[in-house]
Amino acid sequence: MNIVDALSGRAKLEGIQWLLLSATPRRVLRDQLKSLLPAPNMLGPCRLRRVRFTPGRKLTGYYDARVRVEGTEGYRVRPIAVTWTVDGEADWRQGRNALAELQAEAFRQGVAAPFRQLTAELPEWGMHVKVSPLDAQFPQLVRLLDPRHVRDMLAAAYPASGVALDQPRPDGYAVTSIRYRPGNRHVLRYDPLHAANGGAVFAKLYTGEEGAWAFRVARHVADWLAEHGKGVTAMRPLAYVAEDRVVLYPELSGAPLSEHLRHPSQGVAQCLERAGAALHALHRLPQAVAGPLRPHNFAAELSKRAQAIDHIRMLLPSVGAAIDALLDRAREVHERL
Repeated sequence: MNIVDALSGRAKLEGIQWLLLSATPRRVLRDQLKSLLPAPNMLGPCRLRRVRFTPGRKLTGYYDARVRVEGTEGYRVRPIAVTWTVDGEADWRQGRNALAELQAEAFRQGVAAPFRQLTAELPEWGMHVKVSPLDAQFPQLVRLLDPRHVRDMLAAAYPASGVALDQPRPDGYAVTSIRYRPGNRHVLRYDPLHAANGGAVFAKLYTGEEGAWAFRVARHVADWLAEHGKGVTAMRPLAYVAEDRVVLYPELSGAPLSEHLRHPSQGVAQCLERAGAALHALHRLPQAVAGPLRPHNFAAELSKRAQAIDHIRMLLPSVGAAIDALLDRAREVHERL
């Protein structure tokens, strides 16, 4: 087995499993991560959280690496993204300068430690490693991981949102990365250092003006359902911070509908009815409130779904065929509507 066979898809699922799970590639990856730390024994277990495969081009694995906290016996989780490409140099060469600038900023802000470097590359394996908070498309991630910036940002966000705090304002926050997907998405969690200072706040990062749009739509949806949802409500975002292109959400407890569907019970039907009632209410949202909506074409959406399973067709042909049959059936039904 070799890297080309695995990334081309010729080796099917076995090739992906070899690259992610077998002893030699795992040792190579751990050696690269150890080289970024002051001491090799600082690297603990690395948990694979997610994989993204583009047949013939690249494979990306998202890991939570446990890194020893200097001077203690404890570990801290650090997200990393590892990409293997067919052309080990082409994609990586683009954006090197931007990553170097972000790395320098991360060291200045104190969010790089204990790593001495936040990138590594091994051309013979087509391997590129990024350690959080590096992402040239989301440069604001560096400061949004800085507890000092977070404290000041939230101190300004609460009064601007009109939300009254029942507890004293927190004097600091613990920052946790929930999603680290370079070039795609990032979600952070901010917990007050003292539980008496309230619940957590979640931060979702955006590029361009998408964050402002998402914030506006979410607020309108929450307001509309509060008035017309017949008991169904929606999460109301706390604030949008334009300087950081981030939407802030308060903590909300509960289980998602998908979890209820995995474990059917008598209450599932009621949950589905309430979800349907919410959608019905949203369909009656006035155009003046909804604003210009992005058009969605069924055929185009179906085409996107078909493209999204290219890796399944290659790795699990029988499963890919079953999904294609389901998409064909959906197309036939839609044409009769």
